[in-house]
Amino acid sequence: MKQINNWSALHFLASLGAGGMVVTFFMYFLFWVPHPGRPIPVYADWFSHIQTASTGKQAMMLLGLAGILFFAWLHFKWLFLNFTQYRIFKANGGVKKIIGTNAHTQLMAMPLTYAMSLNICFILSAIFIPGLWNVVEWLFPISIFVFTIIGVWASRIYLDFFSLVLQSGSFDHTANNSLSQMLPSFAFSMVGVGLAAPAAMSQNTVVIGISYLLSIFFTTGALFIGLIKLIIGMNDMIKQGVSRSSLPTLWVVIPILTTAGIAAMRLSHGLHSLELGHGAPDYILLAIIFSIQIVFFLLGWSVMKRMKYFKALLNHEEDTPVTLALICPGVAFVVMGHFVLNKVIAAVGILTKFDYTYMAISFVLIVLQFITGWLLIRLARKQLRYT
Repeated sequence: MKQINNWSALHFLASLGAGGMVVTFFMYFLFWVPHPGRPIPVYADWFSHIQTASTGKQAMMLLGLAGILFFAWLHFKWLFLNFTQYRIFKANGGVKKIIGTNAHTQLMAMPLTYAMSLNICFILSAIFIPGLWNVVEWLFPISIFVFTIIGVWASRIYLDFFSLVLQSGSFDHTANNSLSQMLPSFAFSMVGVGLAAPAAMSQNTVVIGISYLLSIFFTTGALFIGLIKLIIGMNDMIKQGVSRSSLPTLWVVIPILTTAGIAAMRLSHGLHSLELGHGAPDYILLAIIFSIQIVFFLLGWSVMKRMKYFKALLNHEEDTPVTLALICPGVAFVVMGHFVLNKVIAAVGILTKFDYTYMAISFVLIVLQFITGWLLIRLARKQLRYT
């Protein structure tokens, strides 16, 4: 197979973004399809609902099914493509060249994307396989095992980087004027949210307990590492100015907060299942997280606008794989937006579900979803091309 022009592990973010788009379409079913007695909708729920739903709802469900299938196909297509490219990259000595450098953490894009793949498999199975929920308790231990393996893989990559740079002092602060070093935090938070799913959905106390402890371990690690890298990155950016090519990394906090927030919600439900009580209400947690995301969005937007980054991007003047990092914040905003709309605004009675204002806000989220999908395909066509 040919080598893609200037390939790096960051090209895995194309596959990650496609996986994120699958999650955005799954939101249609999670919040618009009744699923009594289950934490998520399954095949039987939407298949039954679509037969009696309004024409508008039927159209949205069909759009959701099509979106899930299309972006799942892109996800696995680009995952396989990047896996083969990584093998070529490694065979040509590319991995050895970045070991112990700032670029070493780019390898964290691989476990991050594979963790997303496991989430996509779960969504595809729930939506398209009849009767899956009858055997789901057997699947949770498998899910925990695979996510743990991915977490161990990610930990080995990061610990190799951490030990090498502390031993040799090879970390270059002059090249750290961005938030690109927060990629490991994103990877660990993706593992953490995946491990939290059995805690929220299982009825087995042993499964819930193991899921709970492992999820807390990886999510806490993600937030701890992320806070350190945020402080270091902000310090270097203030001293040197932000790296133009790495501007999209200013928004990496947004998807980290989305995954960590959903993990916290799942763990809260796990406590309830264990009859240990609930923590703070979900709507308080979601409102706080969404507020922080808006702050980081505005901070990043102001810098990118001043540096005319979006104009250059649309004119094909920005040609680095870092541009693919723009997809995850868009996906994260859409997903968290649906959670805030349904679990906060509608849940406390500010709006009535499916009234005009509710649907108007949902429409804005759908527009952002499609803009994100369009940008993903546009960037992937450019980045995943051969020399």
